[in-house]
Amino acid sequence: MNKIKKITICISCACTILLGMGACGGPDIVDDPNNRTFGLFLGLNAEDAHKMEGYDLLILEGQEFSAEDIRMLHNAGQQVYSYLNIGAVEEYRDYYSRYKHLALGVYENWEDERWVNVADLEWQKFMIDTLAANLIEKGVDGFFLDNADVYYEFPQETIYQGLIAITKGLGKYNKTLMINGGDQFVLRLLDEPNGNQIIQAVNQETVFTSIDFEKETYGRQTEEDRLYYQEYIETCADKGLSIFLTEYGASVALQKEIEDYCRQHGFLYYIAPTLELTGY
Repeated sequence: MNKIKKITICISCACTILLGMGACGGPDIVDDPNNRTFGLFLGLNAEDAHKMEGYDLLILEGQEFSAEDIRMLHNAGQQVYSYLNIGAVEEYRDYYSRYKHLALGVYENWEDERWVNVADLEWQKFMIDTLAANLIEKGVDGFFLDNADVYYEFPQETIYQGLIAITKGLGKYNKTLMINGGDQFVLRLLDEPNGNQIIQAVNQETVFTSIDFEKETYGRQTEEDRLYYQEYIETCADKGLSIFLTEYGASVALQKEIEDYCRQHGFLYYIAPTLELTGY
């Protein structure tokens, strides 16, 4: 992910539209019981369902959940979007050996993951007609598409068109498509005619927070990067996309800044205590 392996409520039409579409966290990191519109729980499985109670929209690793698991979440009034890694492949995936020949390079800070040549037709078909189809059968309501940043890492026309093919192909399921990060791909897509009809939402990590992977700590984002990300997500919002922010290990003071910004712009956010995305 850009990188998740993994919202105080900002009431907005963006939330209404999307849901309708069918640091170690220091001692001052707190779980706000009113912050339950959206939760990112890629480090949890069905046995951890109690940690996800009260959230309206869950983003999960769908391959770790059965159709019955998802049915139970639906019965609790929750929508479920599944993680789908369209731009990279992890060594632990049971299909890694079949697609490792498509590797373009090692993912920085995630040495067990490889960028993938998304221009490959076999990869595109696998994403659309196998992985996504299986998740649709389980009953997911949408897809959280990770690693469109492959276009930033390898800015080639074939890579861009490969991502277009995958996102358009997923469109046949008529489910919400949320891109995680992928700013270079998304900005170009939004310049295309009807580009904002191909995807419906973006999630951007670390707009306000930063991650030190070596020290495994969290801090405040640089002003330069924060302003860049804010301009990016506001551009996406102007194009009609729903906006989500994911932050890590924010202090109480920084949480307030995030809350104020989101309320002002009608965005949703989730503050995770750590990169593991296992809830509080």
